[in-house]
Amino acid sequence: MLCVYRFGRRLFGFRVGWLAAWGLATTQRFFVEARWVHMDTLLTLFILLSMESAHRALEGEKREWVWMYLWMALGCLTKGPLAMAIPVAALLVYLGSCREMVRLKECGGWWGLPLAVAPTAAWLFVNAHLSGFDPAEVLREQILQRFQEGLHHPRPFFYYFYSLPVEFLPWTLFLPGTVRFTFPSSGGKDRRSLLFFYGWVIGGFALLSLVAEKRPSYLLSIFPALALLVGVFLDSFLTRYDAAPLKRWMEWPLALAGAVCLAATGLLARWGRYHRGFAHRLVPLGLFLVLVFSGTLWALRKRHRGAGIIILLTGIFAGYLWVVAAMLPWLNPYKSARPFCERVLSRIGLSPLGIYEDNHPGVAYYCHRSLKLLRGPDELREFLQGPTPGYCVIREEELRELEGQCPLRSLEEYSVGHRKLVLVSGGPGNRNHPDGPPP
Repeated sequence: MLCVYRFGRRLFGFRVGWLAAWGLATTQRFFVEARWVHMDTLLTLFILLSMESAHRALEGEKREWVWMYLWMALGCLTKGPLAMAIPVAALLVYLGSCREMVRLKECGGWWGLPLAVAPTAAWLFVNAHLSGFDPAEVLREQILQRFQEGLHHPRPFFYYFYSLPVEFLPWTLFLPGTVRFTFPSSGGKDRRSLLFFYGWVIGGFALLSLVAEKRPSYLLSIFPALALLVGVFLDSFLTRYDAAPLKRWMEWPLALAGAVCLAATGLLARWGRYHRGFAHRLVPLGLFLVLVFSGTLWALRKRHRGAGIIILLTGIFAGYLWVVAAMLPWLNPYKSARPFCERVLSRIGLSPLGIYEDNHPGVAYYCHRSLKLLRGPDELREFLQGPTPGYCVIREEELRELEGQCPLRSLEEYSVGHRKLVLVSGGPGNRNHPDGPPP
C-alpha cells in the first residue's frame, strides 16, 4: 500500500496515491491473500518495486536499472521467474506503444537478467546437492510444465477474462469509466505515465493468460497498476470543474451494485434457512452495502463528490471489518485443518507422516512437523511399507485413483474446506503397521 501511494503521489499527486492505495487494499482478492499470508503478496511487492525502478530509469535515473534487477532477484527467490517475466512483458508493451523499442538497449538485460537469476540458481543447486534431487527436473516441472500444460491448476486461456472482474471487486464497477477517461490519447495529459500502467496491465495479463497454470492470486501482480488507474479516474472525478461527463460512469455502477446487493441479500435470507448461522451473518452485511452504495449515490447526485467517495471507501472498509469479525471465525471450523490434524496425531504418535502429491501447509502446521512430499505410487508404497512404517495424508480423489496400484488402509477422513483428506497406512499386505497408535 505504501509503495502504491508513493508511486501514485510521485506521478499524479497525493490524492491519486491515497485513492490507489485504498483501492488496492480493499479489492477482495488482495484482502483474502493478505490475510492468508501467501507468497503472492510478497511477489506483488517486488514486481511493484521493479516497475517503479524501471519507470525511474526510463526517466533518466540510470542507476535504477540496478535496483530493478535486484527487486527481480528477490521476487524470483520468492516465487520463481514470474517476477522477471511480468516486468519484461510490461516494458515491451510500453516501449512498443511509445515506438521506442530501441531503448531496450538502456536496460542492460545482458547483465541484469543473469544477475536476477543468480541468487535463485545458486539456492537451487546448493539445495539440490544437499537434498539429493535433480535441479533439471525441478526446472522442467516448475517452469516448463506449468507453462505448457499446468501442474495443479490448468485452466483455459480465457480464464482471467472472467476471473479478473470478480477478483478486483468492488473497483471492477469503475473499470469501464477508468478505461473511458484514462486511456492515453495522443498529446493527452500524463500520456506517458498512463501508457506505462496500461503496458503493465496488458503485458502482465497477456503473459498470465498464455501460461497454462492459472490461479486468481496470480492476478495480484497487475493489481497495483489497475488501482493506480482507478485512482486517476476517481481523482479526475473529484477535481474536474465540469464532472458531468464522468458522473454517469460513477452513478450507474453504484446503482447496479446496490441493486445486486439487495437481490443477493434476499437470496441469502432464503438460503439461510438451510444453513444455520449463514443468514444472520451475511444478511446484515448485504443490507449495509446497499446503504453504502445508496448513500454514495445520493451524495454524488447532491454534488457532494468528496463526501460520496469518503462514504464509499469507509463503507467498504467497514464491510471488510465485518467479514473479519463475524464471518471468518464462523468459517474457521469448516476451513481449518486443526481438528483433522489432532485426530491424526492421536492415532500415529511420533510415526513418520507424509503427504501425497500436493503439499498442504495447514496440515504441516497443525501436525507440528515437516511432511515428506511423496510423488507417485512407488514412492508412497516405499514410505508406508518401509522398515519404519509411515502414514500419509492424501486427498480422496487421489485415493480413488490409486486403487489397485498400492495397498492402502483408510484410517481417518475429514473435510477441510472443499478438500476431503484421508489418513492412510499400508494395506493388509503390510504387517509392520499396528492397528492403533505406536506406543
